[in-house]
Amino acid sequence: MLRRVMAVLALAFPLIIGPAAIPANADAASYGNRINGESAPVVLSLDGTWSCSVPSGYVWDWVQNTSACGASPYQYRLRTPVNGLWACTIPFGWTYDSIRSTTLCGSSPYQYRLLG
Repeated sequence: MLRRVMAVLALAFPLIIGPAAIPANADAASYGNRINGESAPVVLSLDGTWSCSVPSGYVWDWVQNTSACGASPYQYRLRTPVNGLWACTIPFGWTYDSIRSTTLCGSSPYQYRLLG
């Protein structure tokens, strides 16, 4: 139960604190529309952020130990799957064209170069 609460909070936190917490790699134009009062849709991306769980639609490319995730001793750096990304997991519907050894994936010694 605590893990689910933490996952929800991890996803909701950027929405609560607003534009000040927008990742550096986010599309600034879409946020400008909201700030200027225009009604264009805003798409928030978790790409490059750290989370206690990996939500659907994302993969992870780095795991580290933490005490911030309650029962889970790990947090994951989330990535949006794109061709050529080195990831620790292979998302549903994707494949890979290369494997490399790494210490970034925790108990898995490999990363996979995604091919969508």
